[in-house]
Amino acid sequence: MGIIGFKNILVVGLGLIGGSILKKLSTINSKALVYGFDKKEETVREAFKLGLIKNQDNEFNLFKNDILIIFSVPTLALEEAYYLIEGKITQEQAIFSDTLSSKTELLKFLNSNPKLSSKFLMSHPIAGSERSGLKNSKASLFEKKIVLISRVSGQTKRHDFKKLKDFWVLMGAEVLSMRPEAHDKIFSLTSHLPHIVTYALMDLLYKNLSEKTFLYSGGSLEGYTRVASSDPRMWKDIMLSNKEEILKAIDGFTDSLDHIYKLIESNDQELILSFLENLKSSRDNLLDKN
Repeated sequence: MGIIGFKNILVVGLGLIGGSILKKLSTINSKALVYGFDKKEETVREAFKLGLIKNQDNEFNLFKNDILIIFSVPTLALEEAYYLIEGKITQEQAIFSDTLSSKTELLKFLNSNPKLSSKFLMSHPIAGSERSGLKNSKASLFEKKIVLISRVSGQTKRHDFKKLKDFWVLMGAEVLSMRPEAHDKIFSLTSHLPHIVTYALMDLLYKNLSEKTFLYSGGSLEGYTRVASSDPRMWKDIMLSNKEEILKAIDGFTDSLDHIYKLIESNDQELILSFLENLKSSRDNLLDKN
């Protein structure tokens, strides 16, 4: 494996994503010193017992140069997490990043902190699982997955961007760049809305079928509703932090449902068949291109 381009790494938030970063780092031939921070100190102790981090608890100071600090916390918890570790590090010698699925609230925080903004590069690993926590993390989580990196400030050094990109490549990911302003609109449609649709479907199913919900599914329904088992706090934060774009996406989806409703109501077989064939063709062609 390649060598990590940082002498020190601090992962803040040791759940599924943060834990997977630590586990991947443990497989890499690197001289970097790896530390972890979590509000649940028992999680820090567990990560230490697993040999993933150098510190046994949250009582440490990292007044060191060349340090990467990655926040892997719920979206609305990042500001609190930053202030919890602010006194433990030398900001001038650090590069900051995150793993958040929505960026609107983070951008607001960074815009009010220009000094931090100049040292912050946004990351979004498009990887995950409906299972959360350190115990469900795995070193292979980022293999062949996309990680998006966004510059927040024009003052960000090109060298810092390259170091962070190289870091994610060593995690096994393909790295792409995206303007931070475009991020939340795109993911409201491709990620946030599909989760919300699944929550709505699970709500409908359970209200009508209760414990018989999966009795006659044959397995496909379990797969379709899998993401309804995702971390509730994480998705509460995503819904609230990307509220504006998510509501727009729900409005658009409601329009599509209304259209299908009217097609079925019309009893027009040719129109229904044409609608379904066009969507099948569109999806198949998109996947073939990819």
